[in-house]
Parts: sequence; C-alpha cells; structure tokens
Amino acid sequence: MNKKVILVNRPRGPIKDTDFKVVSELLNTVLKQGEVLVRVEWLSIDPAQRVWISGKISYIPPVAIGKVVNGFGVGYVIISKSPAFKKGNFVFGLLGWQEFATVHASGLNKLPSYENPQRYLGVLGITGLTAYFGVTEIARPQKKEVMIVSSAAGAVGSIACQIGKMKGCKVIGICGSNQKVDWLMNVVKIDGCINYKTEKNLSHTIRKLCPDGVDIYIDNVGGKILDAVLANIRKNARIVFCGAISSYDNDKAPPIHNYPVAIAMSATLEGFIVWDDYQNRFELAVRQLSRWVQEKKIIHREHVLEGLENAPKALAMVMAGENFGKMIVRVVEKVRL
Repeated sequence: MNKKVILVNRPRGPIKDTDFKVVSELLNTVLKQGEVLVRVEWLSIDPAQRVWISGKISYIPPVAIGKVVNGFGVGYVIISKSPAFKKGNFVFGLLGWQEFATVHASGLNKLPSYENPQRYLGVLGITGLTAYFGVTEIARPQKKEVMIVSSAAGAVGSIACQIGKMKGCKVIGICGSNQKVDWLMNVVKIDGCINYKTEKNLSHTIRKLCPDGVDIYIDNVGGKILDAVLANIRKNARIVFCGAISSYDNDKAPPIHNYPVAIAMSATLEGFIVWDDYQNRFELAVRQLSRWVQEKKIIHREHVLEGLENAPKALAMVMAGENFGKMIVRVVEKVRL
C-alpha cells in the first residue's frame, strides 16, 4: 500500500488539518518505459508549498483538489525502467507527500553521496543553493558592505548569513524569537540581530544598527520587513527576492510604501527561482557548499518531524515561523528494500 497526503480544501488563511487527508492506495508497480519507482525517505517542507496548495500562480502548477501534495524529497530507487537509474540509487526530485513515488527519470537527480541524504533537501539542496546563488551571483557582496537577511534562522537565511560573513560583509539578521537571536549571534556569529516581533519601530532599529545604510538585503518574507529595510538602503543597493512568506497565507500581499526609495537609490530588485535559473550549475555549487560544511565554515540545523502524517503540521509550523533551521519530515526509517 502507498500512504499519501492529499489536498481536500484550498486553505484560506493559516492551513488547518482539515485541508488535508491521509489515504492509502494499492501501490502500482507496473511502470512505463523511462519511469522510476522511488521509496520516499525524507520530505522537504518549504513555504512555497503554501502557494502551491492555494492555487496561486507559481513556478510549478498548483496542486489539484484530491491529489497528492507536491514537494521535494529524497529516496531510493526500488524499481527502474530507465537506464539512468538502478535499484538502490538515492535520488532527489518532486516526489510529493507520499511513501512511494512513480516519477519519470527526467525529473530525478542522482545524489552524489548516500551519506546523510536529508542534507540534499537543506544545506546541500534547494534552500542552500538558493542562499548560495542569491548571495554570490545576484547580491555580489564586497568586503565591508552591510547585508541584512530576513528569516535569518531559517533554511535559506541562515546559510545566506554565513556566506555573507565569508565574503567580508557586516551581516545583520532579522528573525522572530529571542532563541533564534541567541543562536545567530553566539553560534553563527553574525554582527547583529533583530527580533522583529518585539520591535515597535523596525525601521528605526535597522537605522541604529546600520547607520550608513544597507547595501544588500536577502529577502525571504516581504511585507513590513521589506518596507523597513527599503527605508534604509544605500545608493546602488541590491535587493534579492528569495521568498515572500508574509503574504502566502493572505489573498493580498501587504502594501509596500517605500518603493520610491529604491528608485532614488538606484537600487536593483531581483527575484529568482534557483531551480529554473541555475540548475546547470548545481553540481559545482553543491561541491562548494559541501566543502564549507566539512571545513565548519557553514553551520546548519535540521528541524525533523517523524512520520508522513505530520507533513501538514510541519508546513503549518514553517508558516508560523516555529521552525528552527531546515524543516524536514522523515517518512520512513532507514530500511532498504
């Protein structure tokens, strides 16, 4: 049997357990040529999934009612009708919230290592790669520049902070709890941190920490935090749009009042999808990120929930900012067929 989490309602506002249903169906092991059957071991839980289940425009089609919730995952091949994969290969791709996934070989990537496969959902996966290319290719930091990162204790933000430090920047993080502030300051060792939930005037606090202005902003949230940073940017600032989580639970995005500052400061505002824009360079980037992890230049955290049925809870936690580091779900214990 194949256990799945399907979408039964398009959420309005924060997601609820009743928006999903766990079902079991007989597993089809008869594959077409080119298809691969994967035993899903780990699932990536990402804010973008909130957009995919809402029906809004995104870089992949929305999840249809009654269908498996889409999502990135890693697992191992148990049956292959493709010469590109054989039984036992570890693979990455859009596997969905289910125990087994039948995927065309063109939608899978073979993992370079079987060790700690869940890392290829986080620091060595889409979130780590988003931070890597967002900082190194779009922000292009220079020594002594000031970089602000929102959702700084999250999967993308925490890696972006550390890459910024390696590039010689003064790095200021914005996050949503004192525990996260403590971790970012004392473990990651960035230069300053703001708990936006306790600040009455975020723009003023940013100005105190960055009196000469902000050169780079790695934006994962949008909304009022984006507005506060825009009020403090310097000439030729680079604003990198990685995500806009503050708007994902709402039908309308929060208003941004300080866009005229971007014009006055000749700022560059650029959004990107790492899967679309940089896929041909993933291998080299993963090697670099892996090297930094081995050299302990990058610290990363994994927030793990056990069991496929907890995937909706994990997504709700991410949307509420309750995750600490990369949120992943372990679908199955480490058992090989």
